[in-house]
Amino acid sequence: MFRLGLLRRALTAMVLLAGVTGLAVAAASAQTTAKPEPEFIKVLMPPPPAESIEAPLAAKLADRLGKVWFDSAAPDCRASRSLDPASYQKLARTMLVAVGVHMRQFAASMVDGSKADAEFAAQAGAGAAEEMLRLAGEPVVREFLVRLRNRTMVDQTQQYLENIERALLLSRVGTKGQANPLATGEADLLDEIEQASSAPLDYVDANKTKSMERFLELMIVAERVLANTSNRDELLQWGPGKLMVILEGPLKAHCVMKP
Repeated sequence: MFRLGLLRRALTAMVLLAGVTGLAVAAASAQTTAKPEPEFIKVLMPPPPAESIEAPLAAKLADRLGKVWFDSAAPDCRASRSLDPASYQKLARTMLVAVGVHMRQFAASMVDGSKADAEFAAQAGAGAAEEMLRLAGEPVVREFLVRLRNRTMVDQTQQYLENIERALLLSRVGTKGQANPLATGEADLLDEIEQASSAPLDYVDANKTKSMERFLELMIVAERVLANTSNRDELLQWGPGKLMVILEGPLKAHCVMKP
């Protein structure tokens, strides 16, 4: 019998996996050192930040951030630099992508890929990585991964947005409002996010197969292995304040922060 609890655990695992996989091309921090990702994680590779931001709901979150920054910028400074609302929408997208690259690179640099591969094989069985790849090619699982990828695009963008606003708050940068709907409590937008988040669960609930259940079991093992083989001490030292090195220059250039 298919277990709903298994799916919920697997979806939770996917959110965590998104933070430790998929290195982007451009380096956002010279302090991060890229390491080869575990072989077993390749089938679960989340979209890069630049792709995530193009999802309609993710783009809506970015535009909200751009509007908050436009409203927060000093009017005289903004006018002197001919900065219009479109300038701030572009800024918001650029910063969300840069923050996403930084966070993913930092998290991925904390993972020992070789150790993770060995532990995954020990926990899931010899050939489990190849089994994941095979299962991912089956139609039902493939469609699940499409829906999961769409969910991850929104989840990632919201995570980047939340950390940007936390970084500004910690640095005492005043803004006129917040873009994160979790902070503002906007029911309509939160409902949209909930629908995107529940799409993979709804799909699996309607497509209960042995292949799907096994794939979800492997997802859970993958998350557990990554948690066990990551440098937790280093991960715990990271905080939103680390993002100010990315945010400060562009926000000053756009009159959101004082020079």
